[in-house]
Amino acid sequence: MADAPELSVEQLGGTLSSLVRTPSVNPGMSELAMVEEIERQLQGTRCELTRVESMPGRPSLAAVLPGPGDGPRLVLNGHMDTVAIDDESRWSVDPFGGEIRDGHVWGRGSVDMKGGLAAQIACARLLSRLDDELRGDLVLHFAAGEECGEPGTLSLIEAGFVGDCGITTEPTGLDIATAERGTVWFRIRIKGRSTHAATPTAGANPIPPVEDVLAALRRYSEEIASRTHPLLGHPICTVTMVEAGAEHNAIPDGCELTIDRRMIPGETNEGVEEEIREVVTDAVAGHDGISAELVPIYHPFEAAEIPTQSPFIETVGRAVSEVTGEPAEIFGTPYGSDVRNLVNDAKMEAITFGAGDISLCHCPDERQSLEQLRQAATVIAMVAIEVLGPHSRDLL
Repeated sequence: MADAPELSVEQLGGTLSSLVRTPSVNPGMSELAMVEEIERQLQGTRCELTRVESMPGRPSLAAVLPGPGDGPRLVLNGHMDTVAIDDESRWSVDPFGGEIRDGHVWGRGSVDMKGGLAAQIACARLLSRLDDELRGDLVLHFAAGEECGEPGTLSLIEAGFVGDCGITTEPTGLDIATAERGTVWFRIRIKGRSTHAATPTAGANPIPPVEDVLAALRRYSEEIASRTHPLLGHPICTVTMVEAGAEHNAIPDGCELTIDRRMIPGETNEGVEEEIREVVTDAVAGHDGISAELVPIYHPFEAAEIPTQSPFIETVGRAVSEVTGEPAEIFGTPYGSDVRNLVNDAKMEAITFGAGDISLCHCPDERQSLEQLRQAATVIAMVAIEVLGPHSRDLL
């Protein structure tokens, strides 16, 4: 297995570099170019490729490597889109250059999560050499729209590309995640009435009530910290953006706050929305001429979890120990991902596992360690062979 060329840093690095050089920023870009590049990367495998239009002009891709028997199906799930570049001047490399340097592939999406896609492609290439020796099917998801919670993975599931167990190949630093936080975002629109700054009492300034809203949200954040989960800790509510005003000498019509709310299993999108709406309504009450509304944005990620012990998780853990020499930690991801669709919608036993340092996601000089990517791809291939094949992994 260690000598398989598909799992070499050279092949993995070349694949990942090509994927990084195919920009797929969301929002703003279609994933079509990524689909075409992945189809090119899968040429020569026995994969059956199907495009699924997840949203108008935005396809997701399913690749199925079929086994001749009626054995289990293993799903490898990942997304093709990335977040945008904040300030390119803070990068030391071209964000979309896919440069290979110092044992890493550099660029936007190298960690989140085109490294995971490269591992999936490597697994398909390797298992394609087993001809008819697989009992079950390997099902690969290359999904659109995950960064904004859009239904790329859900559309693949609804098209029938499901399995008995699955791995979402997001970065976990080679640990095994059996739970994930959910995420929901809101805009709080505080509405007043504009006027000249020289006559402020002629209008209704929406900015002073923001102080009360922020204080109320801090109290709310402290209250929800009493809710805990053994792998995920407590829920989080964070104000991430504040915007107001059009001119320096005018009272604005409104002020808008953006909230990022991280949920633990047991909390629901609807319940959280009602909680925050009550907090905001109470905070602006008593401010004359001021009203507020809560507007959900993007698509929410539900929290998800599976039991921490099962034969499948033990299989992954053994593979990690064999490849790295260290036991894998069982943990919960602080971020939301499409593993929620595998668990909640497809009712699959699914984990999150992959290469990459979570702290390098969504930041300048994002970069993926090629050695860790090799280890992750090797683990995933070993698991796939054990789950789907009748023969020992020593076959390779």
